[in-house]
Amino acid sequence: MLSIGEVAQTTGVSRRMLRHWEQLGLLQPAAVDPSTGYRRYEDSQVGRVRVVASLRSLGFGLDAIGALLDATLTEQRLVELLRARERELVVQVDEASARLAEVRSRLASLEHGSRTAMSTLHLTPLPALRLVAVRSSVRDETEIPHAVAALLARVRDHVAAQDVSEVEIVHTYDGTADDEIVVTVGTTSPAVSAAGLDVVDVDAVDEGVSVTFDERPADVADAWITLDAELARRGLRTTGVYRQATAPDGTVTLQAQVRPARE
Repeated sequence: MLSIGEVAQTTGVSRRMLRHWEQLGLLQPAAVDPSTGYRRYEDSQVGRVRVVASLRSLGFGLDAIGALLDATLTEQRLVELLRARERELVVQVDEASARLAEVRSRLASLEHGSRTAMSTLHLTPLPALRLVAVRSSVRDETEIPHAVAALLARVRDHVAAQDVSEVEIVHTYDGTADDEIVVTVGTTSPAVSAAGLDVVDVDAVDEGVSVTFDERPADVADAWITLDAELARRGLRTTGVYRQATAPDGTVTLQAQVRPARE
């Protein structure tokens, strides 16, 4: 007969797991020493351990494994268990496929962004802006998309109510404070009344960078990453207030102040 350690070593299943399976009734020792509590297993039980481990690797839960190993298992019940696992796997495959598509989309976006950054990047002064806008503050970069969505909806409603179309939409992100990021969404269009919104002035920048994408990047955060990577190769980095302008034709321009990376 085999000790629990020998079974563990032979099968690769830990002693803790073997004891857990015993508690669930999946694997009962052939004998237990009443004085020491040491467990002993028949050689044939190694096969059962391997079957349980194999079913676990296929993703079956322990309850389902217990049913699969039940000597009274019927064909109907076997089909039910296999169909249930099939449905679970289909869901997992669909979810994995969706995640794969998203990863591939971001990879393609990064590659496109890198090419765009290399071909359209200009080091140039940035003009002052006057925006008819709304603002909010967030604590972390991950909160920016939600804030932008809410602010953008307000600005678009305001513009639509004035029967104005074809306006440039500008986002700015000011993270110069230690404890917050000020997010602003507005328009530079003089045709849009400021009534009910704020007038926000964005200072001019003597040393800046500008990159223009022919369409909105799949992930704007990734676009900033590719911009920063290209600047790093030039010994520069972005700082100050970040700008994102979307023109009526759908082109998107990212702009920011730059300074030497060593500073």
